[in-house]
Amino acid sequence: MVGEITKPQPVPSGANTDLNRRKSVGLGAGRQFVCGTEMTKSWPRIVLALVVVILASAGFWLALDRPLPAPDWSGKLDGVSYSPSQIYTEAQLDTVPRQRIREDLEHLSHYTKRVRTYTVDRGFDVVPAEAQRLGLTVSLGIWLGADETLNEREVTLAIDVINKYPKVIDRVFVGNEVVLRADLPAEKLAAYIARVNRSIPEYIEVGTADVWSVWLNEPSIAKPSEFVGVHLLPYWEGVALSDALNYIEDRADRIREAFPTKPLVIAETGWPSEGRMRGGSVPSPATEAAFLRTFLDHADSRGYDYYIIEAFDQPWKIETEGAVGAFWGLFDAERNSKIDLNGALTSFAEWPVFAAASAIALALLGGILLARLPSVRFMGYLTFGLVIGIVVLMTLLIIDSTVLDYADIKVVIAAIIILPTGGFAAAFILTETAELVSSLWRRQRLILPEPIKGFAPFVSIHVPTHNEPADVVRRTLKQLAALEYPNFEVIVLDNNTTDESLWRPVERYCASLGSKFRFFHMDGVTGFKAGALNRALKITDARADIIAVIDCDYRVEPQWLNIAVPGFSDPNVAVVQAPQDYRDAGESLFKAMTYEEYATFFQVGMVERNEDNAIIQHGTMTAVRRSALLEVGGWSEWCITEDTELGLKLLEAGYRCVYMPVSLGCGLMPDTFAAYKGQRHRWVYGAMQILKRHFRMLISPRSSLTLVQRYHFIAGWLPWFADAFALVFGFGALIWSVLMVLAPKHFDVPMIALSSIVILLFLTKSLKTLCLHAIKTGHGVGSAFAAAITGMGLSWTVGRAVWVGLFTSSQPFLRTPKREGSAAMVQALASVSTEAILFLLSALAVVAVAKTSQDGDIAARVWVAALAVQCLPHGLAVVTAGLSGLSDHKAPTPFDQESRLSQQV
Repeated sequence: MVGEITKPQPVPSGANTDLNRRKSVGLGAGRQFVCGTEMTKSWPRIVLALVVVILASAGFWLALDRPLPAPDWSGKLDGVSYSPSQIYTEAQLDTVPRQRIREDLEHLSHYTKRVRTYTVDRGFDVVPAEAQRLGLTVSLGIWLGADETLNEREVTLAIDVINKYPKVIDRVFVGNEVVLRADLPAEKLAAYIARVNRSIPEYIEVGTADVWSVWLNEPSIAKPSEFVGVHLLPYWEGVALSDALNYIEDRADRIREAFPTKPLVIAETGWPSEGRMRGGSVPSPATEAAFLRTFLDHADSRGYDYYIIEAFDQPWKIETEGAVGAFWGLFDAERNSKIDLNGALTSFAEWPVFAAASAIALALLGGILLARLPSVRFMGYLTFGLVIGIVVLMTLLIIDSTVLDYADIKVVIAAIIILPTGGFAAAFILTETAELVSSLWRRQRLILPEPIKGFAPFVSIHVPTHNEPADVVRRTLKQLAALEYPNFEVIVLDNNTTDESLWRPVERYCASLGSKFRFFHMDGVTGFKAGALNRALKITDARADIIAVIDCDYRVEPQWLNIAVPGFSDPNVAVVQAPQDYRDAGESLFKAMTYEEYATFFQVGMVERNEDNAIIQHGTMTAVRRSALLEVGGWSEWCITEDTELGLKLLEAGYRCVYMPVSLGCGLMPDTFAAYKGQRHRWVYGAMQILKRHFRMLISPRSSLTLVQRYHFIAGWLPWFADAFALVFGFGALIWSVLMVLAPKHFDVPMIALSSIVILLFLTKSLKTLCLHAIKTGHGVGSAFAAAITGMGLSWTVGRAVWVGLFTSSQPFLRTPKREGSAAMVQALASVSTEAILFLLSALAVVAVAKTSQDGDIAARVWVAALAVQCLPHGLAVVTAGLSGLSDHKAPTPFDQESRLSQQV
C-alpha cells in the first residue's frame, strides 16, 4: 500500500488526542490499500495483467481439447451386458419390477442383437421370456460366490430357466470373475461349469468369464469351458485411449495362443464416461464414444464375438468400484443416451464453457484482488494474477470432480470436506502470494521518522525477570547504562523468583549503576509477564511519557532510544517497535538455523504489515506511549501473549504502531529444540486467545479496525491454521491409508482434489519462505533452506497449539529459558518423541500404499505424495532436535553478534 508520507512534526511530550481526532488523521486511522492517485496510475498495469491471465486461462482450457479420431458407427451392437436401469442402490436389485425389465429390453432392442445377464436370482429369471418376445438373444449369467447354499439355488434355477427357454439362449456364463475375487478355487468353478453343461441342451455353449490374467494363471478353468470369456477393460489397467486397441489385440492374441482350440469371446469391454483418471486413461463421454467407435469398427472387421459393458449406468456400483463404477453405460440410469456414435469428437468439447467461467471469475475476483494490492510493478500484478488464475482453475476442476450425476453419501461427504478445504487453501495461497508480491515489487515504501532536535520525552525502561541467570541480566543492564539518550530510567522487576542467589546480585548491580536504575523484587505476582509489567507501571516515574520494555537477556544499542523515540513525535503513534534480534547464532548449527527462521518474519512480514499500520507488537524492543497504554487498560493479564494483544487494542483505539526494521538490540535464542517448541507454542496459543477475545472486532463491518488491518491479522494466522489443518489431515490420512491397505474393496484412494490441496499448501508455504528469505534477508539460498527446514519442524507444535488454544483458555505462561545449555542427544530426541512416532507411521503408510496401489493409478501416486508431505515435517523436527543436541557443533555465521546496527544504518 502506498500513500503520502508525512514527515513527523515535533509535539509536546505526552500529547494525546481522543479517538475521533485520531480517526480523522490519515496515518492514525490506518490507510487504504491504494490511495486514489496511485490507484489511477495502477489501473493500466492491472488491466494488462488481467488480459494476459485471461488469455492464458483460455489457452489452457483450449489446450485440453483435441480431436479424437474415431470412425462413425451405424448398425446394431453384437452384444451388451445388461443390468436394469434406474437402480441407484444394491437393495433395489431385489425388487426390480418385471415391467422395468420389459421396458429396458425393448429400449435395447433398437441398439443390439443380444444381452448378457449376470444372474437368474432376484427376479432376473424373466429376462429370457421378455427377450424372446422382442427377438433378442440372451447370454445367460449364473452368479457364483463364496456361499455354496446360494450357489446351489442359483444353479438349479438357471438350469430350469435354460431348459424352459432353450431357443432364446445362445450361451451360459457360469460365474463372473469368480477366481479373480477368490470366491471359489478353480477346481470348484470347473465342477459347476461341467454340471451345467450336462444339464442343458448341448447346442448351448457353456463357459465362464474372467479377466485375461486369470485365464493365463489358472488354465484349468478352460478344460470344461466351451469358450474363453475374457474381460478386456483397458481403463482399469491405466491404458491411454490411443493404446486401448493395441491393448485389446495384445491380450486377445495371448489368450488365442494359450487356448488355440477354444473360441475367444470378449465378455466385457468398454470405457467409463466419468470418474477418476487412472494412469493414462481419462474417463469422459468423448473418450467413451471414441473407444467404442474404434473398437466396434475393429471388431466388425475382425469378426470378434463381444459384449459391451454395459447397457445402463449402475450408480449402486459406486460402493464397490468407486465413483467410476457408475458410469460404464451406453445410456444413463434413466435410459438417456450419453454418447454419439457418429460425428466429430474432441476430448474436451466443453472448453468454451470453462474458459468463459474462468474469464468471468478472473475479471471479477482478479480485478478486486489486484486493486486491493499495494501499488506494485507490472511483474507483481502479473504474478498475483497468474496465481489467481491457478486458484480459479483448481476451483473449477474441484467442482467438476465433485459434482457427479449419481452422488452417494461418500461423494457428498467428499464434497463437504473438499469444498471448504479448498476454500481455505485458496485463501492461504492468495494471502501468501500477496505478501510475496508486495514484498518484492512494491513501488514505494514508508520512510522512518527522522530524529528531531530537542524532542526527548522521558522514557521508563521496564525489564521484567523471573528465575533468570544473574550474569545475563547484569550484562543487559550494563548495556542500558551506556544508552546515549538523556532522559530515561530503568526499572528491573524481579517477580516470583524464589532463589535469592539469582536476584540478589542483580539488586546489588542496579544499586551500583546509580539513581536511574531501580530494582524491585516482588512475590505473589499474578497475571504472567503482564502482571509484572502492570506492577511496574504503578512505580514508574511520573515524568515518563514513554514505556519501553526489553527482555532481560537483550543487549541494546547505545542509539536505541535516539532512533526509536522520534517516532512518537506524531501524536497518533502509540508504539514504536524494533525487531527481535539475536546474538548467539554462531554457537551451533541449530541456533544458526533457528536464527534464519526468526529472520523471515522480522525482515519480511513485519516490514509489510508496517506499511498498513498492522504490525504485531512484541514484548521486547518495544516502546509504548504511556497515556495510550493506560487508556486501553494496560497489559492484559488473561493473555499469555500480552504484547500482541496490547498492540491490537491500540490499533482498535485508532492509534498508529510503527515498526523500525533496523536491529537495535540482540537477545538470546532458545538453547534447545524443546525450549524453541515451548516458545512457539506460547506464541500460537496466545494468538488463539486473542482471536477468540477480539473475534467480533476482526470480522465486524463496524469494527474500528480498518479492513487492511483486519486482513493482516487474519492472514498472518492462516499459516498456523494450515499447520492445524495438516495435523488433522495427517491423522485422518494415516487411518484412511490403513483401511485402504486392509480393506481395499471398501476404502478407495481419496480424490485427487483433496490430495492436491495438501500438496499445494505445502508448496506455497515452502516456496514463499525460500524465495522471500533468500531475497529480502540477503543471507543466501542456504539460509533460506535452513529457515524453511526449521519452520517445518515446528508444524506439529504449531498445529497442536492452534487446536489447544481454540478449545482451552487458561494454559500457563511458559518462560523461555536463557543459557540453560544444550540438551544431551537423548534429551533432545525425547523432546520430539511424538514427531518421531508420527514420522515412522507416516513413512510406513507411504510404503504400504505405494506397494499395494495399482501401477499407473495417478490418484494413488498423488495420495502417496500427500502422505510424504505430511511425513516430512515430522522427520525435520527429529533432525532439528538432533542438531540441538550437538552442543559442540559450531556454525560459521556472517553476522557480528554484538552489533548489527552499523551494518544497517
